[in-house]
Amino acid sequence: MAPPPPAPSLIDRLLAERVLFPLLGVVLLGSLLFMGLRPKRYGAAGDFELPVVSAAGELSSERVHLAAMRSGPVLLDFWATWCAPCRVELPILASLHRRYAARGLQVVGVNVDEGGPSLVPQFRQRFGLDYVMVYDVQGEASRAFNVQGLPTLVLIDKGGQVRLRHAGTASEEELARAIESVL
Repeated sequence: MAPPPPAPSLIDRLLAERVLFPLLGVVLLGSLLFMGLRPKRYGAAGDFELPVVSAAGELSSERVHLAAMRSGPVLLDFWATWCAPCRVELPILASLHRRYAARGLQVVGVNVDEGGPSLVPQFRQRFGLDYVMVYDVQGEASRAFNVQGLPTLVLIDKGGQVRLRHAGTASEEELARAIESVL
């Protein structure tokens, strides 16, 4: 008489019952979600000193020095007039500026148009933008914050630490949560 077949291993039973692969999927998905929810550490904010865009669309003698803006959080918006996603985000930023300015948030639009800042006043009026606009003439700020695409948002706390770096458009709710966390 032949010996009885060996009892199936745990792995064999899990594979036969189609449990192992879904279980591995759940573990992998949970790990990815956990990694995505951990706070990111971006480090200290870079610095720049840029000219303000005047109401006439010219570079004024007034300059914005990022290191001097430590009285509250700063939200930098790297944008251009030709950027369609930037146009979607401009009204959101205007709303956030109105909502949080009294609590210390400073929004700074960093325009990177290659043709100069002459179109900025038209966009300010069209989208109701009442926050400061600067022009990144030599790409100084874009390099300091490693801007790869537009729009790019950078949220800096009053201690000078970058707390959010977001490429692409973001929802008002998402940005409000980030701002609330640094106020």
